[in-house]
Amino acid sequence: MNSHKAVRYTVKASKGNTSRSFKRRIVAADGDEDDFGEDEGFGDEGDFGEEGLEEDIDDISDTVDDMQDWLDDVEEDDIDIELDANIANHYIVQCDGCHDIFISALVETDQDVEKLSGVCPCCNKPTDQYIKWIVREL
Repeated sequence: MNSHKAVRYTVKASKGNTSRSFKRRIVAADGDEDDFGEDEGFGDEGDFGEEGLEEDIDDISDTVDDMQDWLDDVEEDDIDIELDANIANHYIVQCDGCHDIFISALVETDQDVEKLSGVCPCCNKPTDQYIKWIVREL
């Protein structure tokens, strides 16, 4: 049985401005060094130094500016809602099959009408639809 203990290393690096040094802590197990790959935990040269940070901030600023430009270019759709329902003098009928109630496409006539026959829009079956009411404009 191989016993490993954690060992902490501090890596100091300086780039660009030599008056500042930047530290990164690395934690590794003490023991077989074959278990660890080379250069793990290290990325591009931009990981250390102020230049990488400034570039990242500039990139974020550019992205925010692009998003703001895109939002400013968005145009709202025109509101086109029909306010006149145009259902005055239509029959309100009840389906004989499913017993749902709906407004019929048929407009009131001078003839005496008791029921309509056709496909119910609620149950999609051919049924008789009995007239219950008539929509009147106020």
